[in-house]
Amino acid sequence: MRGFWISGALWAFGFWIADKVKGTHPDNRRPLSAQSKIQNPKSKIDFAGPLFALPHLVLFTVFLLAPILFGFYISLHGWHVLAKAHPLVGLANYRAALADDIFWIALRNTAYFVVLVVPCGNLVSLLLALGLAGLRRFSTFYKVVYYLPVVISIAVVAVLWRWLYNTEVGLLNLYLQRMVNALRGLGLPLPAFQPIPWLARPEWVMPSIALMSIWWGAGGNMVLYLAGIHNIPDDYYEAATLDGANGWQRFWSVTWPLLRPTTLFCLVFSVLGAFQIFGQSYVLFAPGSGPARSALTLALYMYTQGFGQHEMGYGAAVAYLLFAVVLVLTVIQFRLLSERDDRKLTR
Repeated sequence: MRGFWISGALWAFGFWIADKVKGTHPDNRRPLSAQSKIQNPKSKIDFAGPLFALPHLVLFTVFLLAPILFGFYISLHGWHVLAKAHPLVGLANYRAALADDIFWIALRNTAYFVVLVVPCGNLVSLLLALGLAGLRRFSTFYKVVYYLPVVISIAVVAVLWRWLYNTEVGLLNLYLQRMVNALRGLGLPLPAFQPIPWLARPEWVMPSIALMSIWWGAGGNMVLYLAGIHNIPDDYYEAATLDGANGWQRFWSVTWPLLRPTTLFCLVFSVLGAFQIFGQSYVLFAPGSGPARSALTLALYMYTQGFGQHEMGYGAAVAYLLFAVVLVLTVIQFRLLSERDDRKLTR
Protein backbone atom coordinates (compact mmCIF):
# COMPACT_ATOMS: atom_id res chain seq x y z
CA MET A 1 0.00 0.00 0.00
CA ARG A 2 2.86 2.36 0.78
CA GLY A 3 4.37 1.69 -2.66
CA PHE A 4 1.02 2.58 -4.24
CA TRP A 5 0.94 5.97 -2.55
CA ILE A 6 4.60 6.64 -3.39
CA SER A 7 3.94 5.79 -7.03
CA GLY A 8 0.88 8.05 -7.15
CA ALA A 9 2.75 10.93 -5.55
CA LEU A 10 5.64 10.61 -8.00
CA TRP A 11 3.28 10.52 -10.97
CA ALA A 12 1.44 13.60 -9.72
CA PHE A 13 4.75 15.39 -9.23
CA GLY A 14 5.89 14.45 -12.73
CA PHE A 15 2.65 15.69 -14.31
CA TRP A 16 2.86 18.97 -12.36
CA ILE A 17 6.47 19.63 -13.37
CA ALA A 18 5.81 18.66 -16.98
CA ASP A 19 2.83 21.01 -17.10
CA LYS A 20 4.97 23.85 -15.73
CA VAL A 21 7.72 23.18 -18.22
CA LYS A 22 5.23 22.92 -21.07
CA GLY A 23 3.80 26.30 -20.15
CA THR A 24 7.21 27.95 -20.46
CA HIS A 25 8.37 25.85 -23.40
CA PRO A 26 9.53 27.80 -26.47
CA ASP A 27 6.83 26.10 -28.59
CA ASN A 28 4.13 27.80 -26.48
CA ARG A 29 5.61 31.28 -26.82
CA ARG A 30 5.69 33.42 -29.90
CA PRO A 31 7.60 31.90 -32.84
CA LEU A 32 11.30 32.59 -32.92
CA SER A 33 12.97 33.94 -35.99
CA ALA A 34 15.30 31.76 -37.97
CA GLN A 35 18.28 33.80 -36.79
CA SER A 36 17.33 33.40 -33.11
CA LYS A 37 16.89 29.64 -33.58
CA ILE A 38 20.38 29.40 -35.00
CA GLN A 39 21.83 31.50 -32.23
CA ASN A 40 19.98 29.59 -29.49
CA PRO A 41 19.80 25.89 -30.47
CA LYS A 42 19.06 24.89 -26.85
CA SER A 43 15.59 26.36 -27.24
CA LYS A 44 14.58 23.14 -29.02
CA ILE A 45 15.22 20.95 -25.97
CA ASP A 46 11.99 19.46 -24.67
CA PHE A 47 12.05 18.40 -21.01
CA ALA A 48 8.41 17.29 -20.88
CA GLY A 49 9.11 13.73 -22.10
CA PRO A 50 11.84 12.89 -19.56
CA LEU A 51 9.78 14.45 -16.76
CA PHE A 52 6.78 12.29 -17.65
CA ALA A 53 9.07 9.24 -17.50
CA LEU A 54 10.64 10.36 -14.22
CA PRO A 55 8.18 8.57 -11.86
CA HIS A 56 8.70 5.24 -13.60
CA LEU A 57 12.46 5.72 -13.71
CA VAL A 58 12.53 6.48 -9.99
CA LEU A 59 10.46 3.40 -9.15
CA PHE A 60 12.51 1.25 -11.53
CA THR A 61 15.76 2.42 -9.98
CA VAL A 62 14.67 2.20 -6.34
CA PHE A 63 12.67 -1.02 -6.40
CA LEU A 64 14.32 -3.02 -9.22
CA LEU A 65 17.72 -1.83 -10.41
CA ALA A 66 19.16 -1.00 -6.99
CA PRO A 67 18.06 -4.32 -5.39
CA ILE A 68 19.51 -6.25 -8.35
CA LEU A 69 22.88 -4.53 -8.03
CA PHE A 70 22.86 -4.83 -4.24
CA GLY A 71 21.99 -8.52 -4.48
CA PHE A 72 25.00 -9.10 -6.72
CA TYR A 73 27.11 -7.15 -4.23
CA ILE A 74 25.86 -9.40 -1.43
CA SER A 75 26.70 -12.53 -3.44
CA LEU A 76 30.37 -11.47 -3.44
CA HIS A 77 30.50 -11.30 0.36
CA GLY A 78 30.24 -13.69 3.27
CA TRP A 79 26.95 -12.13 4.30
CA HIS A 80 25.49 -13.78 7.39
CA VAL A 81 22.53 -11.94 8.87
CA LEU A 82 23.75 -12.19 12.45
CA ALA A 83 27.37 -11.30 11.71
CA LYS A 84 28.65 -7.76 12.19
CA ALA A 85 31.29 -7.99 9.47
CA HIS A 86 30.63 -9.05 5.87
CA PRO A 87 34.04 -9.86 4.33
CA LEU A 88 34.58 -9.83 0.61
CA VAL A 89 34.93 -13.41 -0.67
CA GLY A 90 34.73 -12.83 -4.41
CA LEU A 91 33.37 -15.82 -6.28
CA ALA A 92 33.69 -18.20 -3.32
CA ASN A 93 29.90 -18.39 -2.89
CA TYR A 94 29.49 -19.32 -6.55
CA ARG A 95 32.19 -21.99 -6.32
CA ALA A 96 30.63 -23.37 -3.16
CA ALA A 97 27.21 -23.59 -4.83
CA LEU A 98 28.58 -25.34 -7.91
CA ALA A 99 30.39 -27.83 -5.66
CA ASP A 100 27.28 -28.49 -3.54
CA ASP A 101 25.42 -31.72 -4.35
CA ILE A 102 22.16 -30.27 -3.03
CA PHE A 103 22.41 -27.39 -5.53
CA TRP A 104 22.60 -29.88 -8.40
CA ILE A 105 19.67 -31.85 -6.99
CA ALA A 106 17.63 -28.64 -6.91
CA LEU A 107 18.72 -27.75 -10.45
CA ARG A 108 17.82 -31.22 -11.71
CA ASN A 109 14.38 -31.06 -10.09
CA THR A 110 13.79 -27.58 -11.51
CA ALA A 111 14.83 -28.64 -15.01
CA TYR A 112 12.57 -31.70 -14.76
CA PHE A 113 9.67 -29.47 -13.77
CA VAL A 114 10.36 -27.11 -16.70
CA VAL A 115 10.44 -30.02 -19.16
CA LEU A 116 7.10 -31.25 -17.86
CA VAL A 117 5.27 -27.95 -17.54
CA VAL A 118 6.39 -25.79 -20.48
CA PRO A 119 5.46 -28.02 -23.45
CA CYS A 120 2.43 -29.65 -21.81
CA GLY A 121 1.14 -26.38 -20.38
CA ASN A 122 1.43 -24.53 -23.67
CA LEU A 123 -0.20 -27.43 -25.51
CA VAL A 124 -3.16 -27.40 -23.12
CA SER A 125 -3.45 -23.60 -23.43
CA LEU A 126 -3.36 -23.80 -27.23
CA LEU A 127 -6.01 -26.53 -27.34
CA LEU A 128 -8.27 -24.54 -25.03
CA ALA A 129 -7.81 -21.43 -27.18
CA LEU A 130 -8.61 -23.34 -30.38
CA GLY A 131 -11.73 -24.79 -28.79
CA LEU A 132 -12.95 -21.44 -27.46
CA ALA A 133 -12.19 -19.67 -30.75
CA GLY A 134 -14.73 -21.91 -32.49
CA LEU A 135 -17.50 -21.39 -29.94
CA ARG A 136 -20.41 -19.18 -30.84
CA ARG A 137 -22.43 -19.51 -27.62
CA PHE A 138 -21.36 -19.26 -23.97
CA SER A 139 -17.79 -18.44 -25.01
CA THR A 140 -17.45 -15.75 -22.36
CA PHE A 141 -18.61 -18.15 -19.66
CA TYR A 142 -16.03 -20.77 -20.62
CA LYS A 143 -13.27 -18.14 -20.84
CA VAL A 144 -14.01 -17.08 -17.28
CA VAL A 145 -14.16 -20.69 -16.07
CA TYR A 146 -10.81 -21.65 -17.60
CA TYR A 147 -9.12 -18.41 -16.56
CA LEU A 148 -10.42 -18.49 -12.98
CA PRO A 149 -7.61 -20.70 -11.54
CA VAL A 150 -5.03 -18.11 -12.61
CA VAL A 151 -6.34 -15.55 -10.13
CA ILE A 152 -6.31 -18.01 -7.21
CA SER A 153 -3.36 -17.81 -4.84
CA ILE A 154 -0.84 -20.62 -5.20
CA ALA A 155 -1.21 -21.33 -1.48
CA VAL A 156 -4.92 -22.02 -1.94
CA VAL A 157 -4.25 -24.10 -5.05
CA ALA A 158 -1.61 -26.20 -3.26
CA VAL A 159 -3.86 -26.88 -0.26
CA LEU A 160 -6.73 -27.84 -2.59
CA TRP A 161 -4.59 -30.24 -4.61
CA ARG A 162 -3.07 -31.73 -1.47
CA TRP A 163 -6.52 -33.10 -0.67
CA LEU A 164 -7.02 -34.24 -4.26
CA TYR A 165 -3.70 -36.12 -4.09
CA ASN A 166 -4.47 -37.77 -0.75
CA THR A 167 -3.68 -41.47 -1.10
CA GLU A 168 -6.63 -42.71 0.96
CA VAL A 169 -9.48 -40.25 0.41
CA GLY A 170 -8.30 -38.13 -2.51
CA LEU A 171 -10.72 -37.63 -5.39
CA LEU A 172 -8.03 -38.30 -7.99
CA ASN A 173 -7.40 -41.85 -6.79
CA LEU A 174 -11.14 -42.36 -6.30
CA TYR A 175 -11.96 -41.45 -9.92
CA LEU A 176 -9.05 -43.52 -11.24
CA GLN A 177 -10.27 -46.51 -9.25
CA ARG A 178 -13.79 -46.15 -10.63
CA MET A 179 -12.43 -45.85 -14.15
CA VAL A 180 -10.30 -49.00 -13.80
CA ASN A 181 -13.22 -50.91 -12.29
CA ALA A 182 -15.48 -49.82 -15.15
CA LEU A 183 -12.95 -50.97 -17.74
CA ARG A 184 -12.52 -54.29 -15.94
CA GLY A 185 -16.30 -54.65 -15.94
CA LEU A 186 -16.21 -54.36 -19.73
CA GLY A 187 -13.88 -57.34 -19.87
CA LEU A 188 -10.50 -55.65 -20.21
CA PRO A 189 -7.74 -57.66 -18.49
CA LEU A 190 -6.58 -54.92 -16.12
CA PRO A 191 -5.07 -55.50 -12.67
CA ALA A 192 -6.85 -54.23 -9.59
CA PHE A 193 -6.24 -50.54 -8.97
CA GLN A 194 -3.71 -49.67 -6.31
CA PRO A 195 -3.89 -46.12 -4.86
CA ILE A 196 -1.08 -43.95 -6.22
CA PRO A 197 1.04 -42.25 -3.52
CA TRP A 198 1.22 -38.96 -5.40
CA LEU A 199 3.09 -37.00 -2.74
CA ALA A 200 4.81 -39.85 -0.89
CA ARG A 201 7.00 -41.43 -3.59
CA PRO A 202 9.90 -39.44 -5.13
CA GLU A 203 9.06 -40.54 -8.68
CA TRP A 204 5.52 -39.13 -8.39
CA VAL A 205 6.29 -35.86 -6.61
CA MET A 206 7.40 -33.66 -9.51
CA PRO A 207 4.78 -34.96 -12.00
CA SER A 208 2.14 -34.21 -9.35
CA ILE A 209 3.42 -30.67 -8.90
CA ALA A 210 3.56 -30.25 -12.69
CA LEU A 211 -0.04 -31.39 -13.15
CA MET A 212 -1.22 -28.96 -10.48
CA SER A 213 0.80 -26.12 -12.04
CA ILE A 214 -0.60 -26.78 -15.51
CA TRP A 215 -4.15 -26.60 -14.15
CA TRP A 216 -3.27 -23.41 -12.30
CA GLY A 217 -1.61 -21.52 -15.15
CA ALA A 218 -3.13 -22.83 -18.39
CA GLY A 219 -5.71 -20.05 -18.50
CA GLY A 220 -3.09 -17.30 -18.70
CA ASN A 221 -1.47 -18.51 -21.93
CA MET A 222 -4.92 -19.49 -23.20
CA VAL A 223 -5.91 -15.82 -23.25
CA LEU A 224 -2.74 -14.93 -25.17
CA TYR A 225 -3.25 -17.70 -27.74
CA LEU A 226 -6.90 -16.71 -28.08
CA ALA A 227 -5.91 -13.10 -28.79
CA GLY A 228 -3.41 -14.29 -31.38
CA ILE A 229 -6.03 -16.47 -33.09
CA HIS A 230 -8.56 -13.63 -33.24
CA ASN A 231 -5.87 -11.41 -34.75
CA ILE A 232 -5.53 -13.69 -37.80
CA PRO A 233 -7.60 -12.32 -40.74
CA ASP A 234 -10.52 -14.50 -41.83
CA ASP A 235 -9.45 -14.03 -45.45
CA TYR A 236 -6.61 -16.51 -44.94
CA TYR A 237 -8.99 -19.22 -43.73
CA GLU A 238 -11.43 -18.53 -46.56
CA ALA A 239 -8.65 -18.80 -49.14
CA ALA A 240 -7.43 -22.06 -47.61
CA THR A 241 -10.98 -23.46 -47.59
CA LEU A 242 -11.43 -22.57 -51.27
CA ASP A 243 -8.19 -24.43 -51.99
CA GLY A 244 -9.69 -27.54 -50.39
CA ALA A 245 -7.82 -27.47 -47.07
CA ASN A 246 -9.39 -29.36 -44.19
CA GLY A 247 -9.34 -28.31 -40.53
CA TRP A 248 -5.91 -29.76 -39.76
CA GLN A 249 -4.39 -28.26 -42.91
CA ARG A 250 -5.84 -24.84 -42.09
CA PHE A 251 -4.34 -25.05 -38.62
CA TRP A 252 -0.92 -26.24 -39.80
CA SER A 253 -0.64 -23.83 -42.77
CA VAL A 254 -2.43 -20.74 -41.45
CA THR A 255 -2.98 -20.71 -37.69
CA TRP A 256 0.27 -22.20 -36.44
CA PRO A 257 2.68 -20.06 -38.55
CA LEU A 258 0.84 -16.85 -37.69
CA LEU A 259 0.85 -17.75 -33.99
CA ARG A 260 4.65 -17.91 -33.93
CA PRO A 261 5.13 -14.52 -32.18
CA THR A 262 2.53 -15.49 -29.56
CA THR A 263 4.12 -18.91 -29.14
CA LEU A 264 7.56 -17.36 -28.64
CA PHE A 265 6.19 -15.01 -26.01
CA CYS A 266 4.37 -17.82 -24.18
CA LEU A 267 7.38 -20.14 -24.30
CA VAL A 268 9.81 -17.53 -23.01
CA PHE A 269 7.61 -16.46 -20.13
CA SER A 270 6.62 -20.06 -19.36
CA VAL A 271 10.29 -20.98 -19.00
CA LEU A 272 10.87 -17.91 -16.81
CA GLY A 273 7.95 -18.78 -14.58
CA ALA A 274 8.73 -22.51 -14.41
CA PHE A 275 12.33 -21.94 -13.33
CA GLN A 276 11.07 -19.75 -10.49
CA ILE A 277 8.79 -22.42 -9.01
CA PHE A 278 8.59 -21.88 -5.27
CA GLY A 279 5.10 -21.79 -3.76
CA GLN A 280 4.07 -25.26 -4.92
CA SER A 281 6.98 -27.01 -3.23
CA TYR A 282 6.90 -24.76 -0.18
CA VAL A 283 3.21 -25.31 0.60
CA LEU A 284 3.00 -29.00 -0.28
CA PHE A 285 6.19 -29.99 1.52
CA ALA A 286 8.40 -28.85 4.35
CA PRO A 287 11.41 -26.76 3.35
CA GLY A 288 13.39 -30.09 3.48
CA SER A 289 11.94 -30.62 0.77
CA GLY A 290 9.79 -33.65 0.14
CA PRO A 291 10.78 -37.33 0.02
CA ALA A 292 14.46 -37.65 -0.97
CA ARG A 293 14.48 -33.90 -1.73
CA SER A 294 12.43 -34.66 -4.85
CA ALA A 295 10.49 -31.37 -4.48
CA LEU A 296 13.50 -29.14 -3.80
CA THR A 297 13.86 -26.44 -6.46
CA LEU A 298 16.42 -23.71 -7.00
CA ALA A 299 14.11 -20.96 -5.77
CA LEU A 300 13.26 -22.93 -2.64
CA TYR A 301 16.92 -23.78 -2.06
CA MET A 302 17.80 -20.10 -2.41
CA TYR A 303 15.10 -19.24 0.14
CA THR A 304 16.19 -21.85 2.68
CA GLN A 305 19.82 -20.78 2.45
CA GLY A 306 19.10 -17.06 2.63
CA PHE A 307 16.21 -16.94 5.11
CA GLY A 308 16.51 -20.32 6.81
CA GLN A 309 20.26 -20.60 7.28
CA HIS A 310 20.69 -16.79 7.14
CA GLU A 311 23.47 -17.14 4.55
CA MET A 312 22.45 -14.21 2.38
CA GLY A 313 25.64 -14.23 0.32
CA TYR A 314 25.26 -17.89 -0.58
CA GLY A 315 21.54 -17.49 -1.29
CA ALA A 316 22.20 -14.50 -3.54
CA ALA A 317 24.82 -16.51 -5.44
CA VAL A 318 22.26 -19.26 -6.05
CA ALA A 319 19.82 -16.62 -7.30
CA TYR A 320 22.32 -15.28 -9.84
CA LEU A 321 23.21 -18.78 -10.99
CA LEU A 322 19.50 -19.30 -11.60
CA PHE A 323 19.42 -16.00 -13.50
CA ALA A 324 22.34 -17.16 -15.68
CA VAL A 325 20.59 -20.45 -16.54
CA VAL A 326 17.34 -18.69 -17.46
CA LEU A 327 19.20 -16.05 -19.51
CA VAL A 328 21.03 -18.69 -21.56
CA LEU A 329 17.84 -20.64 -22.25
CA THR A 330 15.98 -17.46 -23.24
CA VAL A 331 18.71 -16.48 -25.73
CA ILE A 332 18.65 -20.00 -27.19
CA GLN A 333 14.88 -19.86 -27.66
CA PHE A 334 15.07 -16.52 -29.45
CA ARG A 335 17.89 -17.67 -31.70
CA LEU A 336 16.24 -20.97 -32.63
CA LEU A 337 12.90 -19.38 -33.54
CA SER A 338 14.51 -16.44 -35.35
CA GLU A 339 16.76 -18.76 -37.39
CA ARG A 340 13.74 -20.85 -38.35
CA ASP A 341 11.93 -17.72 -39.53
CA ASP A 342 15.02 -16.62 -41.49
CA ARG A 343 15.21 -20.00 -43.25
CA LYS A 344 11.56 -19.75 -44.23
CA LEU A 345 12.09 -16.25 -45.62
CA THR A 346 15.04 -17.35 -47.75
CA ARG A 347 13.08 -20.19 -49.37
